[in-house]
Amino acid sequence: MHFDPNTGEKIMDPGDEIQNAAPQQAAAPAADAVQQAQAAQAQVQAGAAQAQAQAAQAAAPAADAAQQAQQAYAQAQQPQFQAQQPQFQAAPAAPQGEKVKKGLPIGAVIGIIAAVVVLLVVGVVFAMKNLGGKVSLVNTLINAYDGEYLTDASKDFKFDPFGQFTYTVEGEVEDLEFNVSFASNGSSHTRSAYATVTYSGFTTEFTGYIDEKNIKATCPVLGDYLFLYDYSNDKNDGYLMETLEDYGVDVEDFNAMIGFMNDNSDLVKKFYEKNIDYFKDIANDLDFKKTGAKETFTVNGKSVTCKEYQAVITEDLVVEWIEGYQKLWNDFYKENSDDFEIIEDLVGEDLDLDDIFDEMIDACDDMEDTTISIFSKGATAACIRIEEDDNMIEILFKGGDYLAQNVEINYDVDGDDGTLLTIEGETKGDVQTTTIEMEDYDYELEYSYNRKTGELTMTCEVDGYEMYNLECTIEITKDQIKYTYDTMEFYGEDMPFDSLVITFSTKADIKEPKKGEEIDLGNIDEDDLEDLAMDIVEELEDNDDLMDVMEDFEDLMWYFY
Repeated sequence: MHFDPNTGEKIMDPGDEIQNAAPQQAAAPAADAVQQAQAAQAQVQAGAAQAQAQAAQAAAPAADAAQQAQQAYAQAQQPQFQAQQPQFQAAPAAPQGEKVKKGLPIGAVIGIIAAVVVLLVVGVVFAMKNLGGKVSLVNTLINAYDGEYLTDASKDFKFDPFGQFTYTVEGEVEDLEFNVSFASNGSSHTRSAYATVTYSGFTTEFTGYIDEKNIKATCPVLGDYLFLYDYSNDKNDGYLMETLEDYGVDVEDFNAMIGFMNDNSDLVKKFYEKNIDYFKDIANDLDFKKTGAKETFTVNGKSVTCKEYQAVITEDLVVEWIEGYQKLWNDFYKENSDDFEIIEDLVGEDLDLDDIFDEMIDACDDMEDTTISIFSKGATAACIRIEEDDNMIEILFKGGDYLAQNVEINYDVDGDDGTLLTIEGETKGDVQTTTIEMEDYDYELEYSYNRKTGELTMTCEVDGYEMYNLECTIEITKDQIKYTYDTMEFYGEDMPFDSLVITFSTKADIKEPKKGEEIDLGNIDEDDLEDLAMDIVEELEDNDDLMDVMEDFEDLMWYFY
């Protein structure tokens, strides 16, 4: 099988027995993960700190990588991702008294694989056109959710993390109403942040804006001012700039850092694209080949005899992956060394990750080979098995209305075996319900989605206690995902929202501040700045509505005190 390079359509070649799903059909394992993961990826445009986090995610010690992968799910509130990721968690530790093998344990190896898989899935969702016409671990996982209602609902949602988007949160809590949004247009390097808050009839708002030259801001409650800073001009020499210099910050460096954080030269975008290409190469390094072996599994209540396709993760291959990403990061660092040095001076931390990469490489010393086997018959992948020496973790796809509707994850590590996680699902008309359980940890997550009404409910219990209960309605189009929350409970307590709506749009609703008396923050002198401060204080004190609000908040603070 191969993919048409223009349309992404699957084209079967003679003799193909494993079918891969086109990545665009996988738009995301679920709509919520798409929204949150995309927003997180878009934040990389904010600058080097995000780029560092992205590098650190791949460069962190292997065991921690698995934990980060699971945390990424929790932030996304995505049941499908949680369904996938626990299967790569580190297996239980060896019983006390048993000798620990030298080298990287299977838990750490699986942690490395988890980090790679998570990053690859993100890449597939956002950027990859295809992974080639061969058996792929990523495609196997994606195929497993083909037919899941949320996946189907979100497959037409289009997103470019370096294109246009707007993220909006609006809600009401008793007498308080709020609307907060962040919009970005990557091609023009313009971004805006907007917030409006109304309390007991008093309304205030803030608008912030940045383009390739200026930063602008307005806040009417402070007065009819338009605050400006031209960061393209290194001749700014006002009082605030002198203050920066007194703190050891060169104005020219400060301006260059702002341009870097705004990604004016598409440096972060290019680094992101290189990441996608690199992880795509890693996927191709996992060369799954027929072994000639066959095993029988139960799928949809029937016995299915599957052929084994196997790839081997060797010490040399893992080291090659780490060194490859180390080079990718170091090249990015060197190309932008001036900007990174500025950031390091400001944050007081060294962004050089060589020590972390070296520690990862040292941890791979004398590691055992790890094999990943995919057992398939035609388009049906019944099992993924990860083995190191005599240790094993196995993911069994038992089928249903989609392949991963019922899943069992088993382990056999250092003589200890059992079931790590089970997923049980059912479809009744337009409603799909899924229950995820980890019996050893007394953990249960249940969620249901109605594809007709868009209603999503999710409940999580740990040790018999309800951690959270969410109910919302999801509206999905190719341009927008909108969540309207009806219920939000944590540890049995209702969150005090009378209404809460979160919207993610693929259009940039850039809000530019309105005109006003211009205040040039780069060149204002000390006397003018003091006069401005006094005028603002007087403006606030003369605002009776604001003073009433402040009194209410003061009474509230005394109450809690």
